[in-house]
Amino acid sequence: MTLKTSSPPSNPPAQVKKPSANGGAQPVSAAQWAEARLAYPLYAALATQFRLAPLPYPPGELPPAKPTKSAVERDLLWLDAIDEKVLAYQIRQIPPELLNASEESLRALVRRQLRRHGKTTADRDKIDLLLVQYFALCAPPDLIRREISLQDVARVLKHILPEADATPLEWCQPLDKILEDLGHYQSLRDVMESGLLEQGRLLKESAGCMFYDPAALVAFCRFNFSLRRAFIRLLHADLSAVREAVEALEAKGIKTADCRRAGFSAAETTARLRQFCENWRQPFQKDYTENSVRHDFEQLLALRADLEEALGRTRPAAPPAAAPAAPQKKQPPTIAKPQPPAATKVPPPAAVKAASPAPSAPKREKPAAVAAKPSSPAPAASPAPAVPPAARKPGAEALAVPTAAAEADKCLEAIWEQLIAEPPSRGRSMTTVVLQDSKVLLSSWEVAAFVSEDSQEAEDLRRAVVARALLAVGVDERKRSGKSSALASAMVLARTEVSYFQGRVEQAKAAKDTEAAVNLGISTKRLLSFIEEAEKLQP
Repeated sequence: MTLKTSSPPSNPPAQVKKPSANGGAQPVSAAQWAEARLAYPLYAALATQFRLAPLPYPPGELPPAKPTKSAVERDLLWLDAIDEKVLAYQIRQIPPELLNASEESLRALVRRQLRRHGKTTADRDKIDLLLVQYFALCAPPDLIRREISLQDVARVLKHILPEADATPLEWCQPLDKILEDLGHYQSLRDVMESGLLEQGRLLKESAGCMFYDPAALVAFCRFNFSLRRAFIRLLHADLSAVREAVEALEAKGIKTADCRRAGFSAAETTARLRQFCENWRQPFQKDYTENSVRHDFEQLLALRADLEEALGRTRPAAPPAAAPAAPQKKQPPTIAKPQPPAATKVPPPAAVKAASPAPSAPKREKPAAVAAKPSSPAPAASPAPAVPPAARKPGAEALAVPTAAAEADKCLEAIWEQLIAEPPSRGRSMTTVVLQDSKVLLSSWEVAAFVSEDSQEAEDLRRAVVARALLAVGVDERKRSGKSSALASAMVLARTEVSYFQGRVEQAKAAKDTEAAVNLGISTKRLLSFIEEAEKLQP
């Protein structure tokens, strides 16, 4: 985009004072004003694309080089207002030809973010993104292709962080372990199942103000760029595996495959699957949300699993994946009955424990039919119909919760019976259970929560799996028959559970229980993804 400069007035901006939040004023130097002008095109693009605020100048024009005092005050306040509104994912959506058009403009934007006072989590995420974007733009091509060191990153970032220190920080060492594990992975599934992304995110959150230490910024920039590079490698591996599986099916004369787990039909044609692969694009469109993007990636991974299952293949588990302990035959746990959502406040730990039966509580007896045939998985009973939304009276959703919870107990037992009847292979990262002809994927830690663990964390994970499974059954029934009663009932339960799980994740973070926070956090995000999909099908 070609930019013109507005006709400059004669007044220099050297000692103009910028209003501060507490009513005082801070001098604005000529260098700071020049930096603001360099960053302005990116701010203008954000303001226009997301309708954050009207532009102070006509499109294509820069602020004047020698503005009046009032113009400086007005423009700096406008830039600050955009900073308050814009989020990291919105910066990611700036067209690359504009975001990467000028090293000086990108550098000016980063430096403005670094100088902000009272930085929030949103500010941290923007700085985190912009530093790796700047590194990718300015790093020499030969550096991009090889192993990157802290010294390499510090050298590239010297114009933004003159005091950048390449000395390794002890508290940043987990980042190196995450990158080391990534080198062993063969699919994005391994990344999503390992919880490595969540571990990196938790480290950033726990860093507090230490995140802005120059040495820490260098370490996180290296981590983010290496993670991005590994992500692209694994994404291409998954797409290639899907294409190869489609070709292998066709070579065997097989023209259809059961791809319900990926959201397709039970007899999806290979021609349509090939078309899906050719048209698949990394999902960073206008309607970007974390859950929608995750859903698109999970659909690709589920399709790979469906096709490899159709071919009779088993994808090897990643070396770092932990194997669940050998299951012991025991009574199925009783899932806690969630209470209707009365408020969105996170309950204190004591209240949470009081709301959920202790894991050591006496187990209920198994039904005689189940005990008689331990090797035959018991199918899940159909979720009891909920009141249709159109006929719902005030308070009807709260009354539907006990009904959904009763079905949750039946669903839990069906899952437990299948996992006991056919224990998952050692080292396998994913396990499939079938409920009423619906396939549900379980992570290794979710399987362990059913067959080998007995704790509050395990109970939470079982509840997350059951809520997700009931949604899967409801969604499939809605697609097959058009009936929405099971889906409506499952949605009542899922929305109630999400609020509980989010509170539990925050408690695990506060207690520094990283493993619990990561595992339940991933399971909660999957449930949110299912809720998002289910909402599209509701009348």
